[in-house]
Amino acid sequence: MSGLLANYRNECAKLMSSKKYIVFIIIEILICAVAVFSKLIVTSISKGTWTMNNISSPISLMTLFVQAIVPFIIMLASCDLFAGEFQDKTIRAVFMRPTARYKVFVGKVLAVITIAAVNMAVVLISSSIFDIIVSGSVVNLGYAVWAYILDMVPLAVLALMTIMINQLVKNSTFAMFLAIIVYIGLNVLGIYFSNLSGLVFTGYMQWHKLWLGAGLPISALFSKILLMLGYGLTFTAVGYYLFRFKEC
Repeated sequence: MSGLLANYRNECAKLMSSKKYIVFIIIEILICAVAVFSKLIVTSISKGTWTMNNISSPISLMTLFVQAIVPFIIMLASCDLFAGEFQDKTIRAVFMRPTARYKVFVGKVLAVITIAAVNMAVVLISSSIFDIIVSGSVVNLGYAVWAYILDMVPLAVLALMTIMINQLVKNSTFAMFLAIIVYIGLNVLGIYFSNLSGLVFTGYMQWHKLWLGAGLPISALFSKILLMLGYGLTFTAVGYYLFRFKEC
């Protein structure tokens, strides 16, 4: 267990030491600021008063971040920790440590999911702070917190899929390209083929809508849980199998 934790901390340190992930966090904060103050201006003009009531910025910004920005960061982190390390041969130093390969794999997976969670937390916290600055409160803060936590489920599945794709190639640029194409393809598939939309995990990127206020029967929710679990287990099993036998 200590080896797994050490590897996990090391992989997280790799990601956070890269300036581009710090830049992403700064950009997210700026997007939240611009979005909140833009809504304030528009609402104030329409109502004739300098106010922004009954608008929850953490919720209104979720679509952009959950379906576009955070998935992109997940793909980038996955490519850095997997295909990128095979490309520049730094993975050899990782394999030389007295750590089982499955611990290396799990540590990298958890690091990718952690970077996604950190970015989601930054969006939630910064948008909430800006809401407090302009209106003195955050509308439906409890709902927003649970929504962000629940939406980590499809993001984790997306991370597992991207990591699996990374095992197919040793070039980080090509792996990034493949991940983006597959993600866009799955989204398009769900949009234009309605009979398949319920079977594609990307159709549930806003996972919280199934749980918070939807009132779906338990049987329907249980089937969705099994669907996401099936995707997650499949991506993990295939990804680890390919990683285990991948040559440096």
